[in-house]
Amino acid sequence: MIVQKTFLTFLLFLALISVGQQPALAQNSEGVAAIVNDEVISTFDVRQRMRMIISSAGIQPDEQTIARIQQQALRGLIDEHLQIQETKKFDITVSQAEIDQAIGRIARQNNVTLEDVKNDLLKSGISPVTLEDQIRAEIAWQILVNGRYGQRVRVSNNQIAQSKARMEASISKPQFLISEVLLESPSPEQDPVIYQGSLSLIQQIKEGAPFQAVAQQFSSAPSAAQGGDVGWVHKDDLPEEVRTTLDQMQAGTISQPIKVPGGYYIIALRDRKDGGAPMVVSFLQIVAPTEQDGALKSYLKKIKTCEDAEKIQDKISDAFTNAFDDVALSDLSPAVRVVLENLQPGQSSQPVESPQGATAFMVCSKHYAEGAGIPDDDQIADQLINTRLAMLSKRYLRDLRRDSTVEIHK
Repeated sequence: MIVQKTFLTFLLFLALISVGQQPALAQNSEGVAAIVNDEVISTFDVRQRMRMIISSAGIQPDEQTIARIQQQALRGLIDEHLQIQETKKFDITVSQAEIDQAIGRIARQNNVTLEDVKNDLLKSGISPVTLEDQIRAEIAWQILVNGRYGQRVRVSNNQIAQSKARMEASISKPQFLISEVLLESPSPEQDPVIYQGSLSLIQQIKEGAPFQAVAQQFSSAPSAAQGGDVGWVHKDDLPEEVRTTLDQMQAGTISQPIKVPGGYYIIALRDRKDGGAPMVVSFLQIVAPTEQDGALKSYLKKIKTCEDAEKIQDKISDAFTNAFDDVALSDLSPAVRVVLENLQPGQSSQPVESPQGATAFMVCSKHYAEGAGIPDDDQIADQLINTRLAMLSKRYLRDLRRDSTVEIHK
């Protein structure tokens, strides 16, 4: 349950956002921004988080962006308080060493040291505790979600096969390398505000703010942790509204806000390629004397693998095999290509008469050429599991918000 009161965070932020303001002095006269199950979030906490968002995203905030940052900061702090309160029920704690390791990874990604990160925060008027508290909540929440749901989330071989089949069915269609920012809109009444905020973010990105940093700070999509990186996606895997926009975009450009149910997308199209990735096949050509056609048919019915087929010379006099490894189907003659297209690994064709004798083909392996964008089975399983865990995490947090008492002062 959320009860709204009154405070002037926006004006306080404008007054105290300057880098030179000392956090310790400001905290002595801070008001209350929100109360989460009897825990107070101060206006100082909100301003500190806002400063960190601005610093991390590398933006120059205007009035519209500030309103969005204020909302993002307060919502993030509320969620983190709910997460920490919940993890305490399960005695989950995060050590300072774990927090420093996480900050160290951030530092290495930016080719700096942990101390450099903390010093940069201080120079921007941000207490390192602000970043540490955010990371503590993220780690603790991940431990809780994985512990609660990790053992329950399973994907079957059939689900992996179905997912892979969908990807392969889309391989002939255009593919897009994209990054995304999803700005959620709590209600249709707030759509105009979110739309204007997204326009402001787009302008900031065009003026030099890193898309990755903006996504990490503002996006509500699961890809936010990866800086909005979605990777290569097939056209049919995208919402219709996004597909329509991407069709009109050039590589290296950023979309205007795209309205989707529940909010707005900002899409960066990093690259695109036409479909039609080549199918690569390894196969055997199996030849026997024409008068041994019946024996060849009988033998092919008994075998399951190319290794078995290569032993045919021990069974049929003067029979032999020719091996072809990793050949693009498009490079083969039309007659052979049609035969191989209709065979799966371990399957053989019916023998036909040729100048060499009775000739059949057996497929040993079949796959799309490297770079076609089809992940292996383990990668598909990880994607399916991570998607489900993200959905369960979001639902868990939604239920906490619903069952908690949150008073927002404004």
